[in-house]
Order: sequence, then structure tokens, then C-alpha cells
Amino acid sequence: MTTFFRQIQTTYIYHWIIWSILIFFKLIMDYSIFGNFLLLMNLKIFLVSIILFYINYYIFLPLIIRQTPKKILIITISFIVVYIALMIVFMPPLPQHPPFLPKDFPKDGKMKPFNNSINFSDIFFRIGIFSIIFSTLIFFVDKWIENKKKISALEFERQSSQLKILREQINPHFFFNALNSIYSLSITQSKDTPRVILILSDIMRYVLNNKNMQRNNLNDEITNIKKYIEIQSIRFSKFNNINCKFYGNFDSYEIEPLLLLTFVENAFKYADLRKGPLDIKIVLENGLLDFDIRNFYERKNNEKSDDSKLGVENTKMKLHLLYPEKYKLDIDDNGSEYKINLKLQLN
Repeated sequence: MTTFFRQIQTTYIYHWIIWSILIFFKLIMDYSIFGNFLLLMNLKIFLVSIILFYINYYIFLPLIIRQTPKKILIITISFIVVYIALMIVFMPPLPQHPPFLPKDFPKDGKMKPFNNSINFSDIFFRIGIFSIIFSTLIFFVDKWIENKKKISALEFERQSSQLKILREQINPHFFFNALNSIYSLSITQSKDTPRVILILSDIMRYVLNNKNMQRNNLNDEITNIKKYIEIQSIRFSKFNNINCKFYGNFDSYEIEPLLLLTFVENAFKYADLRKGPLDIKIVLENGLLDFDIRNFYERKNNEKSDDSKLGVENTKMKLHLLYPEKYKLDIDDNGSEYKINLKLQLN
């Protein structure tokens, strides 16, 4: 019952607004012309109009639109022909003189009492045709609005399903790269191996716990990125040219989990630190996140793996679905240096 009344309020309330406007202007017109609101006659007119309106709206039009286009055309033409035929037969002849002669106007400017009766020709040829045309227009406007809502709902459902799939995809080479880092440290029997294993376990826990969340605290996301950078910095400690800068009140905003990690991961995977530094900068100012990352690489690594391409494409799709018209992503690859700049409005 609650749903029914809500539907009336949200979907059909403008019907009653239109009826109220029509009744109001009809009464005002009658008063300005005849000096009388003609309440009884107008009550009959609008009662008949509303009955015919909703008979056509709820019975005939839904029945007609379920027919084939050919049948709809035949029904429409048949109605027009029958209506014209009945109008020729039953329509009363037009008067040969104006309905109100000058002698009929009283000196006070107000008309004589008006006949409140409504005959068959009034109902069929005036009120009826108005109600049919009016209800048909409103019916198709309502159907157009309803179809737009259905299309929007289906699009939302499609995007939600697509986003769910994207969130559930965990790029396996992320873990393989991290394990390779641990393997390299274990070969050299590095004293940092236990610490790297502990950091990696934290990252894995973060990834698994947040892959289905709608939003996550930005500070937690940055902390996770810092942990990943720490692992890679230990791995490439001999180069000492990994530069990271983080500025802003990250704790005050939320972001899609793991949105930035893919770009950081790819930078470390393909970076050639012998050719130049790897720079990562994340700046947050007035809700605008400015994420900038660049690295050098060997030309032989120009062809990225399918996993890497999938990760970047998934991130692009997440941005498109979650932050429409709120982001700008620029990717520049000149053959030896790879640059990514993402500007993302979080508020």
C-alpha cells in the first residue's frame, strides 16, 4: 500500500497539477466573459473529461500499444474515419448568426443565465475529442519518462555488475613481483627479508579486505602504497634513485581502494633505474588529488604484458564508472620514459 501511494505521488502527481491548472483557467475565462463561474456546467464538463481521459489512458491506449504497428495504423485510421462520419451525421449545424447578438448583452456587461445542460454532441465532439487527444499526449509522455527510468536503472545495474567484476579482479603479477622481491633478498640472505615478508603480508591483507569496498580512507590507501614502495626500495636499494613525495590531509577524504596501486606497481615492474630515477608524487589540495608518476625503461620493455594492460584498462574503467567527469588521466610514452598524471576530484 505504501509503495502504491508513493508511486501516485512521484509518477502521477503532475496529472492533478495539470487538471487543477485547466480548471482554474476555465473558471477564470468563464467569469471574465459571462460574469459567472458556471460551476455546475464546469463540474459536468470536467467530470466527463476526467472519466473519458482515464478510460482512454488506462484501458484503450495500453490495449492499442500492444498491437503490431500495422494494426495500430488501421485502428487510428478507422477511428478518424468513424469520427468524421459521426460528426457529419450528428454534428448540429452552425448558427447563421453570432451566438450572442448585441441586443442580448445587458447594460451591466454581464450575460444572461447560461444553460448548464450538456448534450451528446458536446460530450462526443468537444469534450470527448479533447479528452482523447489530451490523454494520448500525457500517456506517451508518461511512457517516455518511464522508459528513461528503466533504461537508467538497467544502465546502473550493468555498471554495478561491471564494477563488481573489476573490483574482484586481483592482478596476480602484483603478488608474483612481490614474491620475486623476497626471493631476491633471500638469495643474498639479506637481513631485510623478514621485514619485507611482514610488509607484504600487510599489503596482501589490505588488498583482500578492500577489494569489494565502495570507498576507503585515502590515508589508508596512501599507507598501503608507501608499504609497497618500501618493499621495492629495499629491492633496488643499490640505485638509491626512487623519489617519493606525499602532501596533503589524506585522512579527510575517501577513494576507491587499490585505484592508484596499479600505476605504482607497473612503474616498478618496468622501471630501469640505471637509466634514470623513478618519481612518485601525490598531492592533495582542496579535494583535488594530483597523482604524478614517471619512470625510465628499456625499449625492449615497451610491449607490456597482458596482465599489465589489463590492470591499467581496469583502472581506467573504474575511473570512468566511479568518477565520471571528475578526473583527467594523461599517459605519455615517448619510447624511453613513461609518465602518468591523474587529477581526481574527491569531494
